[in-house]
Amino acid sequence: MICFRDLKFGRFFTSRNSGKVSPATVSKLSKKRLWNEFQEEDHILKAHVSSWLPSPENVFQWEATIIGPAGCPYEKGVFALSVHIPTQYPFEPPKITFKTKIFHPNISQRGEIFVDILRSGWSSALTINVVLLSICSILSNPVEPFLVSNHAARLYWKDRNAYVKVAREWTVKYAKGGLV
Repeated sequence: MICFRDLKFGRFFTSRNSGKVSPATVSKLSKKRLWNEFQEEDHILKAHVSSWLPSPENVFQWEATIIGPAGCPYEKGVFALSVHIPTQYPFEPPKITFKTKIFHPNISQRGEIFVDILRSGWSSALTINVVLLSICSILSNPVEPFLVSNHAARLYWKDRNAYVKVAREWTVKYAKGGLV
């Protein structure tokens, strides 16, 4: 039987002085992971999401577009998003906001997205591409809890047909979507 009690693995994973992983090490690992994620080829993702780096020197800032899924009020809309990734990624979630105005129960008037995977439900196993695809999915299937102060959320519960009508109108007006 092998005894691991006396082995000290911490020195392989921590800085020598603090016993903790240094921010520079996390940032370097984050950068490497993000480059791998950015270069990932996925035909399902590419059918719905397009992403790029506005500046190749900064892998922590992405831009993306999502095509509204078929069969929902956002169909054929092209929605621009800003993706800010913290240097502590993947241990902290990215901050993703809609730049295109959208009428949705999970999205504030400022474009902030309120879903658990970007907050308390974040997992370091998630990737930016998976999160972008998940955001595409919530366009056709809003998820609870909704923003209490959000007019779209109130209308979604009170009058679903009126909600769909307004969401389609906004898609046409702001996201260059198909006909109402």
